[in-house]
Amino acid sequence: MASLKPIEFGVFMPVANNGWLMSTTAPQYMPTWKLLSRIGMLAEDVGFHYLFSMGKWRGLGGETKFWNYSVEPLTLTSALATVTSKVRLVASVSPILIHPAVFSKMAVTVDDVAEGRLSINIVTADDEYGQMGLYPEDFHPHRYDYYEEWLAVAKRLWSEERVTFKGEYFTLDDCMSGPKPVQQPHPRIVCAVSSDRGFQFVAERCDEAFFGGTSVAAKKAGCEKARAASRKSGRPIKTQTLTHVVQGATDAEAEAMMQHFRDGADHEAIANVGFGGPEQRPFYGGVPLVGGPEKIVDYMAELAIDGDIDGVLVTFPDFIDGLEKFRDGIIPLLASRGLELAPRVSTEAAPSIVV
Repeated sequence: MASLKPIEFGVFMPVANNGWLMSTTAPQYMPTWKLLSRIGMLAEDVGFHYLFSMGKWRGLGGETKFWNYSVEPLTLTSALATVTSKVRLVASVSPILIHPAVFSKMAVTVDDVAEGRLSINIVTADDEYGQMGLYPEDFHPHRYDYYEEWLAVAKRLWSEERVTFKGEYFTLDDCMSGPKPVQQPHPRIVCAVSSDRGFQFVAERCDEAFFGGTSVAAKKAGCEKARAASRKSGRPIKTQTLTHVVQGATDAEAEAMMQHFRDGADHEAIANVGFGGPEQRPFYGGVPLVGGPEKIVDYMAELAIDGDIDGVLVTFPDFIDGLEKFRDGIIPLLASRGLELAPRVSTEAAPSIVV
């Protein structure tokens, strides 16, 4: 009997109002602790591997006031650590917003609360920070140089008793930072990327690559870019991609749900996104997967087996309803498509990286 291909599933936590649907006819909700804690606990119970919390500092408005209300990811992750015990907790950080010495101690605190389950997502999108006066002039062409130095400082503080450092962006003079993370030498580092420079950064400095793509072919191409960069660097990395799931009992029911969301599309918010074509509306950041259980699990198998992608980060129109449908409709079909849930190993130390 052929072995089954392990696959990881993550929940892209709705840290901002209404999740990823810009529509007046989609579920309308705020990112309250009551809702987010319930999502986190249910995802763990279903068998998901990680909870991913993005950083969002500016909304897109429109009739639905899309993403005008959001919670801070590291604070949320610390709270989620107290109501979960198995899932990995991925918290986003924007290096441009916080000094690495301050963040390093914050991360150690959360990793302790989470008993070694913290992962850190380095945010490389930086178009929201001008409103705060925190976007340096001519930063974009050199941003990955900044991120590399920021991360190098944080890693040294996580592993050394005293750090003296003088770089282009940061200066530390006998800087002390204790205690050290539960995970040694440091928590897992992930990064969402699309550019060649971004894939190089992940392969050389991080442990996981997240990427989007509006088709299976685009997602496969993203995975191959990550694998090629990994081979060049000589370091293994995991690959994860994003998918919006609209699941019905049948394909027809799911299509009817999607049409209902299209009918209420918040065109002002969609226009404010500033990228993508009408084919992805009204979802933010990609074309949704719309179908019954059979269609959805076939898609997951194509990504994991044909595309060699390690995991899928999932959103739902209604996260509680979506997770329950995923549990009842998708999980039981995995083995029939050559898949199995990967083991949940959350405290394994990341490989050492020379910086």
